[in-house]
Amino acid sequence: MTLKQPNKLPDWLEQPNQLSSQRQRHNFLAHNQQHLQQLLARLSQPLPAVQSKKWQLSPAMSLVRLGILVLLIALTNNTGWLWLLGLLIAGHLLLLSPSQFRRFCRSWLMSTVIALLIVLPSYWLVGSATVLLFGFKTGLILASTQYYRLTTTFQALLSGLKALHCPNILIMTLAIAITYLRMLGHYLLQTMQALDMRLVAPAKHPYRLIGTLFGNLFLKSQAYALELYAAMEARGFNGHYVNQPTTTNRWHDVLTLTPYLVLVTLFIFGRYYGIN
Repeated sequence: MTLKQPNKLPDWLEQPNQLSSQRQRHNFLAHNQQHLQQLLARLSQPLPAVQSKKWQLSPAMSLVRLGILVLLIALTNNTGWLWLLGLLIAGHLLLLSPSQFRRFCRSWLMSTVIALLIVLPSYWLVGSATVLLFGFKTGLILASTQYYRLTTTFQALLSGLKALHCPNILIMTLAIAITYLRMLGHYLLQTMQALDMRLVAPAKHPYRLIGTLFGNLFLKSQAYALELYAAMEARGFNGHYVNQPTTTNRWHDVLTLTPYLVLVTLFIFGRYYGIN
C-alpha cells in the first residue's frame, strides 16, 4: 500500500504576511478616560460632609464666619495678619477627624497648585514679592472654603442662605445647578462605561466620539430641564423655600463668632490708625 504524499502548498501561501504597521495617533479620549471617569465618579457620588455633634453651629453662622474670614484675608496685606488668620484656620483643622484631614489636604493642595499656576505668569509684571503674597492669600482662602465644604452639607448651605434672607431665585438656581450637575455627571459616567464595554477596537475618529458624548449630554440635560419644570408645576412650586428651624445652641454661635468679631474690630481700628 502506497502512502499518498501530502499536497504541497504554493510558495506564495507559505510566505508570512507582513502587515504594514500604521502610525498610532494620539487618542485624547483613551489617554484621559481613567482620569475623567474618576472625576465623574466623585461628581456623581460625592463624599458626605461630617458635622461635629459636640459643637454644632447653625447654618447661618457658618456662612457668616466663612464670609468674615474670606473678607479679612482678601482685604489685608499685612503678613502678620495673614499668619494670625492662618493660625485660626489651623485651629479649626485640628478638630477634623484623620480621614477628613486627609481629604482636606488632598483637595487643598490640588486647588492651591492650580491657583498658583494661574498666578505665576504675573511674576514678570509685578515681581516675586507680590506673587508670593497673593499666593499665600489664595491658599488661605482656599483652605477656609475647603474646610467649610468638608463640614457643611448641601442642605445646610441652602438653609443658611435662606436664614440670611438671600433671594429665593438665587437659592433655587444654586439648588438646581448642583443637583443636576451630579445627575448629568452620573449619566456621562454610565455612558462612558457602556462605550468602554461595547467597543472592541479603537475608534477611528475619537473626537467625533467625544462630540457624540457631549451632544447626547446636552439633549439629556434639556430633557431633564423639561421634566423638572413639569414636576415643579404639577406640585405647585412657587419659588419660595421654607426656612427650617434649627436645633443648635445659640451660645455656641456666639462663642464661635466672638473671635471673628474681635478681629474685624481690630482690623477696622488698625485701618483707621494706619497700623495695617
